[in-house]
Amino acid sequence: MKTWITRIVYTVLAAYLLSFWIEPIVGSTTFDVSWPFYFLLIVPMFVSLLPWGAFLGISLLNFLVVLYVYHGSIFDWFGIWTEDFMGVISGELPNEAIFFSAMALIGLLFAILVGRTYPSYGFALGMIVSTLGVMAYFDTWTLYDGEGNILYAIVTSLLLLFVTDLAKRPSQSLVRFVSIGLLLSVVVALASASPTLEGDWSDRITTSFRNATTEGDGDGGPGRVGYGVNDEALGGPFEQDDSIVFIARGVPARYWRIESKAIYTGKGWIEAPVLDSNYNRGQLVDSEVDTTPEQALLRFDRRQTFVPYGGEYPQATETESGTEFRVGDIEQAFPNETITIQPSGKIVFENENQATPRTIQLRYSVPAFSEEQLALNEEVSSLTEEEEQVYLQLPDSLPDRVRDLATEITAESETPNEKAEAVEAYFRNGEFQYDTENVAQPEGETDYVDQFLFDTQIGYCDNFSTSAAVLLRANGIPTRWVKGFTMGDTRGVVQGEEEHTIRNRHAHSWVEYFIEGAGWVPLEATISFSDANLLQMERETDTDDTTPATNDPQATQDNNAQNRPQEDLLIDDVTTGEVQEESRSVPVWGWIVILFLVAVVIWNRKIIERQIMYVWWMSRPLTDGSLVSMHRYLVKRLRANGFKVEGRTPSELAKEVDAYYETNDMTRLTDLFEQAVYAEQEPNSKYKEYWKIMIRRIMS
Repeated sequence: MKTWITRIVYTVLAAYLLSFWIEPIVGSTTFDVSWPFYFLLIVPMFVSLLPWGAFLGISLLNFLVVLYVYHGSIFDWFGIWTEDFMGVISGELPNEAIFFSAMALIGLLFAILVGRTYPSYGFALGMIVSTLGVMAYFDTWTLYDGEGNILYAIVTSLLLLFVTDLAKRPSQSLVRFVSIGLLLSVVVALASASPTLEGDWSDRITTSFRNATTEGDGDGGPGRVGYGVNDEALGGPFEQDDSIVFIARGVPARYWRIESKAIYTGKGWIEAPVLDSNYNRGQLVDSEVDTTPEQALLRFDRRQTFVPYGGEYPQATETESGTEFRVGDIEQAFPNETITIQPSGKIVFENENQATPRTIQLRYSVPAFSEEQLALNEEVSSLTEEEEQVYLQLPDSLPDRVRDLATEITAESETPNEKAEAVEAYFRNGEFQYDTENVAQPEGETDYVDQFLFDTQIGYCDNFSTSAAVLLRANGIPTRWVKGFTMGDTRGVVQGEEEHTIRNRHAHSWVEYFIEGAGWVPLEATISFSDANLLQMERETDTDDTTPATNDPQATQDNNAQNRPQEDLLIDDVTTGEVQEESRSVPVWGWIVILFLVAVVIWNRKIIERQIMYVWWMSRPLTDGSLVSMHRYLVKRLRANGFKVEGRTPSELAKEVDAYYETNDMTRLTDLFEQAVYAEQEPNSKYKEYWKIMIRRIMS
């Protein structure tokens, strides 16, 4: 009875530990519910206590019932599974059907392991390490937050080891019970009383936005970390951080705009005063410019105070209280809040303490300029006089040599677009270097742009974009400085929709300059970046400019890899899932087969070792030396199984082993060994037979 109770508790703890896999793994997929996977993973663990026939039958029935309740039709699902399986064989990423089956297979394999290996320290340790590893990986690199579950997982792990020890070495002593009680008490007490340290188990993004807390204090700090609100003192290194900010689904690779700033102080940027014209609250282009509606699903790692969008401002409605627009579920308004867009284009909430939900359904329009619209060279009339002053503003302290350089760069250009292209080309002449570490911060009266253009010529996006904005303004072109994120890392195609992971290192800045009749046109001045994913540009001469290769820094210029930032648009960041699949040396199904074979080898490692020993020792002649070696190996296996070997005679050890296995083979084996070693008789050939029987028992 005690044995069955111990085994049931052992299985319950293993099943509970396996349940910690579901939230992180399923949370990184497109599944809206997770209950099917609890049944697929946990039910087989419990039925592993039953005989083989009942175990397999109930596991299969469980899979079919869960499938029917979730999908509604089993036969239709098998057709979907076949189609998905053929795609995986072709090297495509698995979709819902294969993932569903894979999770069921994982549950079945773990159930077989827990049933076959009971009790096993190896299984318990493997279960613990794999579970904590899964939680740590997804907590660090995905939207999953394991901080709330890690204590439960650790406590469960300790209990699983304790039950394993009880099952393998039953004892009437209370020492182990007292020890596990004290250990659990210490773990829980430390977890409850200890302060949470930055960068420990919590997501690293909490430290990545620390520069955002300095808004209004006038001190930009020694560098930059991701997206922050304070841009008054630019310069210093850009800290690389892989923390996830949000995941975007349903849209092609595109820059994510958050806000613009218009007042350059000589050290950085501050927000412009309230402006009122046709071009405010996020509007980018003239009404004559074609736009394409887009819809994106954004999933945030943590609730933020900003809403990124990939084009013009999200759908808006004019009401008596002003401009309102809705963010949230596509059919519902944002919960209990009205949100508006500031003149900078930043989406804000009327309630200053309100933050974004974890998931946002967003609609916006993406402009597409034509060659004719970009070639316009008309006097600005759509902006108010106040706006022109703001967007042409330059500090009186700006050195004359900056203005002279602006005139020199655009000497042969006439239209605003030609001047913008001349400025962009100037930065790509080979004299400037992209670097996120060795970046100077101007001191004293030194101007930020002047220092970059004439002294250092080393910097990252802030240096290039700010300098481009100042050079364009010096040429009389209204310009504003824009902040947001690049398109991020491509996750692949999920259910026919692209997904992109936007990390803290993808924080970026660029420029928008104004063309009368077109509106605000984006400019990517930073070297090793391309404007192909900034906004759609419909030029007649553009045929292949929007292919992913245009964003490959190596395809445009020779920049050292070590000088490109992690926020840089590497080829892996911007290619589609299809291109990435073509570049694989081994398709997905190949890795699945390899992992399966490795799992089979690990699972049957004792059988494999036993067979190797059989072949090795049975094929060798039985001499005094080989007999001693065989006996030494047997004793080693007994020691590994927990038998006390040291300080005991062979006969005493043989009696304990025979009592444990309810046989007398070890005594016979020991007698033959002692006759050969101590009585100096010829080794008996039956020794191999008894040795083989004992090895099979010990390593079963």
